[in-house]
Amino acid sequence: MEAVVTYLARLSRGGVSRKPEELEAETLRFGRATNAEVYLADPRVRLEHAVLHHRPGGIFVEAEEGADIRVNGISVPSRAVDIGDVIAVGPYDITIVEAPEGKDVAIDVELVRPLSDDYEALTARSVTSLAGRGVSKRVWSWGLALAIIALFLIAPIVFFTLHEEPKPRSEIAFRLDQSWDSGPISTAHRFISMQCNVCHEAAFVQVKDEACFTCHEKITHHFDPQAPELAEVGLYQDAAGSACQSCHKEHNGDAAISIMQDSFCADCHADIEADAPKTQLLNASNFEDEHPEFRPLVMLDPVAQHSERISLNEPDKLVERSGLRFPHDVHLKKDGIRGPKGREELVCASCHVSEPSGASFFPIEMEAQCERCHQLKFEPRRPDRVLPHGQVDNAQLLIREFYSDFALRGGAGDSGGKEELIIRRRPGSEPVKQEIVKADPKQWAEQQARKVADQAFGRTMCGTCHEVMTGEGAGPLNWSVVPASVSNRWLPGGRYDHKAHFEIVECENCHAADKSHLATDVLLPKIEICQDCHSGENAADKVPSNCVSCHDYHLDGEPMMKPVASAAWTGPEVPAGQLDAEYATGDNGS
Repeated sequence: MEAVVTYLARLSRGGVSRKPEELEAETLRFGRATNAEVYLADPRVRLEHAVLHHRPGGIFVEAEEGADIRVNGISVPSRAVDIGDVIAVGPYDITIVEAPEGKDVAIDVELVRPLSDDYEALTARSVTSLAGRGVSKRVWSWGLALAIIALFLIAPIVFFTLHEEPKPRSEIAFRLDQSWDSGPISTAHRFISMQCNVCHEAAFVQVKDEACFTCHEKITHHFDPQAPELAEVGLYQDAAGSACQSCHKEHNGDAAISIMQDSFCADCHADIEADAPKTQLLNASNFEDEHPEFRPLVMLDPVAQHSERISLNEPDKLVERSGLRFPHDVHLKKDGIRGPKGREELVCASCHVSEPSGASFFPIEMEAQCERCHQLKFEPRRPDRVLPHGQVDNAQLLIREFYSDFALRGGAGDSGGKEELIIRRRPGSEPVKQEIVKADPKQWAEQQARKVADQAFGRTMCGTCHEVMTGEGAGPLNWSVVPASVSNRWLPGGRYDHKAHFEIVECENCHAADKSHLATDVLLPKIEICQDCHSGENAADKVPSNCVSCHDYHLDGEPMMKPVASAAWTGPEVPAGQLDAEYATGDNGS
């Protein structure tokens, strides 16, 4: 049915205000419930008090179970009503009025029996405020303010003044200045936790950067603030001038002292390509889906020591020229390799030895990892003589000196006597021997030295693992070795802790060394390998990894954050040139 409900209110100056509402519902429910079509707020009305129906036979009102209604002053459970009838629902009178055209029902609702003034009379007879008891709010306010000043300002100052070197907390139950304690100190600074003045140089003054530089004197910037490409970028100049405490928050106990949220880094790095067009960095803000592919530092010219960062997404450019010729797959054969004591199977740890921290590995050294199989013996008649590794010119001089000495001692053309050469023959015929006339010892020594050098550097020793060069002037015996230049840090902008992964994954899960047959291969995993386990800082099903998990803020090679103090004369004023004259004549009091 369609109904018009008009709420009436008597005004204090006389007259009646009317607030009509149009409703469309199957029934009109009266009560305090929020779903009632006619909401009656008085507590004397039940949540569901009565229902008004419009039927073909007329309009009917029905009381809910346990509720009481009156129609024209008569208490009834239900009844048909007509225009002019008054339904009493609690303190409300609901009058049936003539419905406008197009409407089925129209009613007026008026609160005719409001609550009495008993509550106001009761409160008037009661004391419900401090003023009623003769106590002023101002007195209490001043008293509380003075108590706070005494307990939390005067008492701590007096206690601190009387105890310049306070006892440790373990020896005292309570301190009057304990209310000034901002919280427990971090583990890194706990050794100075009882020396507040080390950081707080003045009362009620924020810790200054100079206090930090007292200990952290070699701390570096995140970037060079004076770099030309950043000179006009205000965002980065603001970052360069920010205080230490902007990023490092103390008095949080064992919680990290540095800000860890990615948003701190993303402020600059999310759109760094647009903010600093000349930068070589790429946009990054989240490891899960907003991080560029890894760009290792690859050696391109070991002679000129030229290296570049190349993305792992560019396999055609990803060719390392380290000066080495080392095939990983040959050394990692499943059936092993030939060693000094027979065949033996090598694994990654056979050559790659981790540092004590486990984070990275010691550099490969010839003496520690290679020499057991690759010995530098050059003369079968003297197996105790070996070439010095890494000293290319000295090795060639040693060969020349060895055979010169050998010749001087009568060893040219073997150790003495006549040297015979066996000529090739057909099977079954008698061997034909031809006496060789010994050459000049000096000439023989030089020829033998060059012959051995050609074998050692070109084929059997150095050239097996190193790129070698030959030609006039390349060395004492015309040989040189390209310096081995493997990247010290493949990812100079990040860090990786191998120890944290040793017990979780195998080496070959990330490094395909057993399938690499060229020393030019770059055996680093792509970012998708890391993303199999790691995700952004808010990851739920993977290892949460934020920026500082792999990146440092203070970078090696950047300018120091501590200002460089210029040396200044602190003694009495000296006329210009006097010091130079004194030191020139030696008359400087020494």
